[in-house]
Amino acid sequence: MSPKVVVETQPESARELAPGKPERGATNRYSFVEGWLDDHLNAVALAVIAAGFIVRVSVASRSYLNPDEGLHYLLLNQPSVLLAYKAGLSNAHPPLMYLVVYFWHFLGRSELMLRLPSVFAGTAFCWFIFKWIGIVFGRTASLMGLIFATFSPAMIALSAELRQYALLLFCMAAALYFLERAFQEESAGGMCYFSVFLYLAILSHYSAVFFTLAIGLYSVARITDSHLPRKVVAAWAGGQVGALAIYGFLYFSHILKIKNYIAVWGMPFDGAYFHLDREGIGTFTIKHTLKIFEFMFENQYTAEALLLLWVVAVAFLLVRDLTSHGGGHRGRHLGILLLLPFVAVWGAAIAGFYPYVGDRHTVFLAPFAMAAVSFLLAAVFGQRLWAALLIAVLLVGASNTSGKTFEPYITKKNQSQALMTAAAHYIQLSIPRSGLILTDQQSSFAIPYYLCGPRVMISVDVYSRKYFEFRCNGYSIVSFHSWKVLATSFPSEFEKMALAHGLKSGDRVWFFQNGWGETLDRELPRQFPQFRCLTAKNFGRNIAVIPFVVGPNLLPAAPETNCPPAAFNSVIE
Repeated sequence: MSPKVVVETQPESARELAPGKPERGATNRYSFVEGWLDDHLNAVALAVIAAGFIVRVSVASRSYLNPDEGLHYLLLNQPSVLLAYKAGLSNAHPPLMYLVVYFWHFLGRSELMLRLPSVFAGTAFCWFIFKWIGIVFGRTASLMGLIFATFSPAMIALSAELRQYALLLFCMAAALYFLERAFQEESAGGMCYFSVFLYLAILSHYSAVFFTLAIGLYSVARITDSHLPRKVVAAWAGGQVGALAIYGFLYFSHILKIKNYIAVWGMPFDGAYFHLDREGIGTFTIKHTLKIFEFMFENQYTAEALLLLWVVAVAFLLVRDLTSHGGGHRGRHLGILLLLPFVAVWGAAIAGFYPYVGDRHTVFLAPFAMAAVSFLLAAVFGQRLWAALLIAVLLVGASNTSGKTFEPYITKKNQSQALMTAAAHYIQLSIPRSGLILTDQQSSFAIPYYLCGPRVMISVDVYSRKYFEFRCNGYSIVSFHSWKVLATSFPSEFEKMALAHGLKSGDRVWFFQNGWGETLDRELPRQFPQFRCLTAKNFGRNIAVIPFVVGPNLLPAAPETNCPPAAFNSVIE
């Protein structure tokens, strides 16, 4: 059993910026609220986390699976855990999430049930952030950090999706907490706990490599500047060897197999890499760092303010690290810890290895941003808990009322489960069971779940062929080998597909599309006048079922309709 934690009420790093907190006996300096918060801080934290859990469950229960979630479910929904593991090797993520949800999905296959592991992980992340910040920066900062982590729009959204990011954040926060305990208590057992959660973070998402690098350098600085027992240092070193072994295993068992696809997957993020011929390095750094804060907090003005606070906090801690004397300083090298993850991923973007982008791919930076901002704000407001609570609530309130969309090109309203259910019902009623349904790649990941049913298993071999095609409930489903079919390329891709599948002039086909971005029935008439009267059935702005016929030249044609000439003008307008 690990030794009992003794959390310092206010670490030296907080005291150096803030006026000293009066003794509890000086009641004339404390409001009733301050005293009550001080006495019930853990209860308040649990109440905040419970509210965050309810919010996450609500969000997880109201939307249909987006394309990435559909792909994850398709990969893990296999006859055995070994096949689920092998299927996961075709995607760009480590295997832990696939294995966790593989066993979990036997309890239920609804959208909410599939997302519950992320909900639990995202909720646990909030608790460990609260505990970790409490150790390094004190109780007031920990309350602010908890509210940021619990109600940040990005943290809520990622905790309500069938993706790896909530699991990654939970493992990172737990690793940070146990590492700090191990250093302060000189505990080899605590260092072992740290290593376990570090391994789980590595197995959750490949972006954990930046966390691993940063936490490793921070640990070296702490070990060099302290007099830890040999058993603690040995436990840490053994843990690092284990992490290196895991990366070696992942490289040879996974990364080597997908390296030819990495450049293709990185194409949408070209603007998040540094290009000397496009902009200066300073402009690139400021612009993309701000985007990272905008992703976490959505509101532009809130993001700008918090970015400035992060810069000031890190600068103060770095200067303090350089000017302080004596290796026993409990807060030493925290500036390095809060800065290094940003520097690591920034350097990777400069080198062209990883995007420095404001989206889920850099969400691992959130704990370090939130901790730095919480430290500085707590110090500015004199370590007053009521002020920390008020300011944090105002900031997350502004973030959640910004009106911005977390997922690109799709609103919450247009991702309602009712829309997808209605689309699947419409297909079943209006398309013959022998009909041919075409999709693009992102749409092909959702249609098995909603049209075929969540228990239908699709072999991952389907996605290694020229066309992704499978049958379910009598329907033949064929996907173009394009993530999203564009209007400009649709006729030529349709012609190749018709030729490959032996279609004849006059054959009817239906194109099903859902996911991110505008649907084809809105794009085609702008490019080709012959499609001005497509009779698509739309379900919101991001789901469409579009009928076509095969023309004499195997090109797509709109079904015959009574189309008035004015219709074309209305489309152009």
